[in-house]
Order: sequence, then C-alpha cells, then structure tokens
Amino acid sequence: MVAVPEQGEQSGEPPARIIAVVVTYNRLQLLQRLLERLDRETALSEVIVVDNASTDGTSDWLAALDDRTGDDDHRTVPVFARTLARNSGGAGGFHDGLELAVERGADLVWLMDDDGLPDPDCLERLLGARTAAGGLDFWGPVVVDEDAPDRLVFPIRLPGSARVVHRLADVTAAARHGLIRDIVIPFNGVLVTRELVERIGYPRAEFFIWGDDHEYRLRAEAAGARIATVVGARVLHPSVGDLGTPMLAGRATYNHSPSDLKHYCMARNNLLNLRDYRGWPYALAFVAKTVWFYLFTKPRPGRLLLSGRAWVAALRGDFTGHEKYLQVSAASRRGRPATTRRSGGRGAAASRPALPPGPPVGEETVAIVVVTYNRAELLARMLDGLARLERLADAVIVVDNASTDATGQVLQESSLPGLRVIRSADNLGGAGGFHLGVRTAYEQGFDRIWLMDDDVIPAPDCLSVLLHQDEDCLMAVREDSRGRLAEYAAVRFDLRNPLAIKPKTASVVDAYPDRASMPERVELANVAFEGFMVRRRVIEAIGLPDPAYFIFYDDADFALRARRAGFRIWAIRDARLVRQLDFSQQHDLSSWKGFYMYRNLFVVHFRYGENAAVRAKPWLIAAGVTVLSPLRGGRKEARNVIRALASARGMARQVQGRPPASVD
Repeated sequence: MVAVPEQGEQSGEPPARIIAVVVTYNRLQLLQRLLERLDRETALSEVIVVDNASTDGTSDWLAALDDRTGDDDHRTVPVFARTLARNSGGAGGFHDGLELAVERGADLVWLMDDDGLPDPDCLERLLGARTAAGGLDFWGPVVVDEDAPDRLVFPIRLPGSARVVHRLADVTAAARHGLIRDIVIPFNGVLVTRELVERIGYPRAEFFIWGDDHEYRLRAEAAGARIATVVGARVLHPSVGDLGTPMLAGRATYNHSPSDLKHYCMARNNLLNLRDYRGWPYALAFVAKTVWFYLFTKPRPGRLLLSGRAWVAALRGDFTGHEKYLQVSAASRRGRPATTRRSGGRGAAASRPALPPGPPVGEETVAIVVVTYNRAELLARMLDGLARLERLADAVIVVDNASTDATGQVLQESSLPGLRVIRSADNLGGAGGFHLGVRTAYEQGFDRIWLMDDDVIPAPDCLSVLLHQDEDCLMAVREDSRGRLAEYAAVRFDLRNPLAIKPKTASVVDAYPDRASMPERVELANVAFEGFMVRRRVIEAIGLPDPAYFIFYDDADFALRARRAGFRIWAIRDARLVRQLDFSQQHDLSSWKGFYMYRNLFVVHFRYGENAAVRAKPWLIAAGVTVLSPLRGGRKEARNVIRALASARGMARQVQGRPPASVD
C-alpha cells in the first residue's frame, strides 16, 4: 500500500500524490470552468475526468486535449479522461473514477461533480485542516450557492441535534476549531484517503444517482473514519431548487425534486440506506414521511405511486427501474467502446499501460487473464504452456501484483504472442488482480475471458475443447502433476442448511474418483479462477469480480452471482489443466490469511444465505472460535475472527462488481 507520508500529516506539506476525480455529463462549459480552476492547484498531481457518455461535445473536447502538444498545451496539471460507453450516473462515475485514481497511485483523492467550483484556496485549507486536526480520513468543504454565497446549497443537520441549518453563518457558529465533526457533503470537493478506500471499497455503482454519496459516508462512519466539514473551505455550486422543502410547520424537511428520475432513485436508495444503517424503524418513518409530504404538503398522488415502485424495487434488489425515466436512452450509446485519454501537464508520459484495439469480428475471440505475484518460475512454465496451445489466445493479459522477484524479467523476455502486461503499483490480491484484468479484457471487446492463476498449465488442446462448447460459463478440469483428478470446484454449495459449517459440501473429486468416470459435462455450483471461462454477456449481466475480497472466495462470489442471474456453469471433462503445485487450503487461521478466510466466508453467508439461520451462522462461528481459542489458535485466531466478523458486516452491504452501464 502507498501510505500518505508522515511529513504530510505533521508539517502541513501536501501528500505525495493527490488526484482530483471529476464526473461529468452534458455540462461542457461547467467542466471547462472547473478544469481551468483545478489547473491552478499546484498540489494536484493529476485530474481524472469520467465522462458519462455525454452527447454535448464533451467527449470530442476531451479528445482534442490529446492533440495539444508542446507550446499549444498550456495545462499545468495533466488531465486523464475516460469516456464511458453508457451513462452510469454519478454513482457509477465516482465508482470508476475513484477506482482508477487508486490504481494510479493516489494517496488522497479529491472528488467533485462538474458543476462545483472550489475557491482558489479550498484545497490548501482542506489540507491544512487535516494537519491541525491531527488527521482526517473523509473531509470536505461547505457547499454554498454561487448566486447567494451566504446560503448552503445542501442543508446540514448538525450532529447530535435535530437542527437543520441553511445559512453559512449558522454552520460557522456551530463549528469548533473550524470543523463540524462527523458530517460532510460527499462528492462535492470531499477528500478521501487511500487507506480508507482500501478499507471500505468504492461507491455503490448500482445506485446510479442519489444516495450513493450518503451511503459512502455512512459506510465510512461505520468503519470508524474521521469525518469533518471544514467551514473555512468553500465550493461554489448552482442552486438545486427546493431541496429540503419544509413540512410539518417547518419542524422537518423533505428532499423533493421535480425530476421523476431523481425522485425514484432517492426513494429507492434512501430506503435501503436507512434500512441497512439505521434499521427498519427509520426506513418505515421515511415511508410515512413521504406519504405525508405528497398527500398534504405538496399533494401529488402520482408521486406516491412512483415512490411505491421504487420501494418495491429496493426490497427486491432491482436496480434497473430508473432506466425508464432517463431522458436520453442509454441504448443509443450502447456498443460505443469506453476510451481513455491523457493530455498535457507535468508527468504526462506516465500513462496507464496501453492495450491494442479489440480483435477483428469473426469467430469468438478470447483473452486469457493471468494474475501473478512473486512466482517467476511457475509463471515462466505457464507462459510456455500458453505458447503451446493449438489455438492461441487473441490476447494474454498478465496482471503483475507488484512482484519483487524476477517476474518482471520473465515477462520482459517472453515472446508469447499477444502478451500484454499490467503492473500494479500495489499488491491487489488475487481478487483485485482478476477485477483489473477482467475489466481490461472486457473493455477491449473480447467475447470470452479465460481466467487462471500463475501455477496452472493448460493442455495443448484445452482452449480448443472449451471453445467448442456453446455455454456462457465453463471450467477446465484440473489434475495434479501426476495425472490424478484435482478438481475441487463444488457440485453442491449449500447456503440453505445452517448446520453446514462450510457451504461447499461436495466437490468434483468427491463425486468422481478419476477423470475417466466423469460424464462429458458436470454442472458446478461454484468455481475457482483457475481455468474458468466466461462470456462477456455474463459480465454485462452481473458485473466484475469483487476486488474487496483480496484473496479467497472472490471466485465463489462471482459464481453465485452468475447462477442467481440464470447462468449455468459446466466443468468440461476433456479440457485439461495441470496444477504445478499440490492443492492445499490448509492455512494458519491465526495468520493474516486466516483473517481473509474467515471474513470472506462470513461475507458469502451474509450476502447469499437463503434464510436467517444461515445468515446468522457467522456469529455462531465467531463465538465458537473465540470460546475454543485456547485449544486452537490462541488469542491471535480469536482476534482474527472478531475482526473478520466486524469487517464482513460492512463489506456485505456492497457488491463491487456491477452491471454493464458502469463496467466501462
């Protein structure tokens, strides 16, 4: 992990790398104004612009930045632009932008919409406040009306009271040492540390708009983050109308918007946020408040019907209903590939690893995604095996997870056709590596993506055998170096029986003594990312592997999502994959790996348990391990399982793989 330097916290000097993330949609003039202002921020290393498939010329203008070189480019702070194939909303845009900033080595990320305008000293004041406070994790400025700077655009409920303030003077009076603790208006000039992002993940892309920023603040709060508003730092923002409309004789307010799209997303997402972070009494109070507001305060029976549809969708986990209210159909942009551009400024040459355009249309194209870390010898043998395939892959994307051995040399010396290397600045774990690799392959337009670790070698005909199967999810069948069946993918994965300590109750090797006794195809309940092949339509439906797992169970999570979306998974007997190492999942549960084993097992139960008893099983396991710890792993294992349970509860509330509107 790249940590924020200590001198930045102690002396007030800026951290090593601050990246601004701007999400934009059809507001080119406001974007241009904002980028001009950000270009004067000498503390910024880079600005990332996520263009949400704009139709007003934004994409062309960003592309034109690429053509300005030398004296034609006056820009001081480089701009890295990503234009999405579809409008993914602010939620999807900030998810992608924050993820990209972390990948590009940010220590601090400055998040903002395109319609805000920070004061010239805004960033300086935010950084100074962090130093004066002895450290902050998630903090930002006040957001004021650009036409009436004494008024707040977004009213603030002061912490510890029911008082909602609308004027800057009231916020200033309530501040202590220049801060309002425990409250911030996210994504309007807010700063977030890399360390916090690595702890809590990214915004919920499926929210589309409204409530994604609030959910992220609640998640940060639940993780113990130090949160604050710096009253001396300002962002100017256009008025948003009658947000916070008074009701009940001024004793309460309601977030009314004239837009059906915004109201639908607000009603759906706010119900979920209240249920997940405050409990059902608060969620039901919000329902009652909405009914009162649209019956008596601003009578609109149609809004009640719209609210009802949103609430039903929330409870069903359906995040597609808002699409019917989009003024511009996202379908008109479908098929346009996402693009990334970097222009101008200091350090502009240090761009992301470039991949070639997608392969020509014809028979199905295949990209192999390999994740490696400090196993240069195994990787070299594996690359040799890929070179011997009868049908070569169209691309081999190797994600090097910041290896420190001879991996770089092995990759540099390899002559494997189609080899492309992405070297991560940090070790993302297997989960983060596969997330990055699959996303890259998807963006390049490949029809099928074949995932594997660095310690397996496919038989020469393995890829050909898989491509003859017209199925969306396939698994090559593994064997050990002595030719014995070693396929441990589950044929039964039980999330219904609370008495099953581990959900994998039967694997391929339990059902079949050897490969010869297997039928041609065996249906699987989960997979390993060692020979798993997936068509892009699956990713379009369920999203990417979830990087938050780091290691363990990321593949099981992906398989569960695929099966719940209606995709069947087949192990293909004659597709052989040889493991270079003996299979073992025996890990020291008191070690760092034990933490991930426990945490991720708990997350799977919380997310996918089919009844309350199964979802309660992590609590019972944690209690049992703690009680028995003197006889097992001692205090270290007990601490691991307690930490794992706390972390799993927060992680289970979000799934970072997401549907196609924001895969790009």
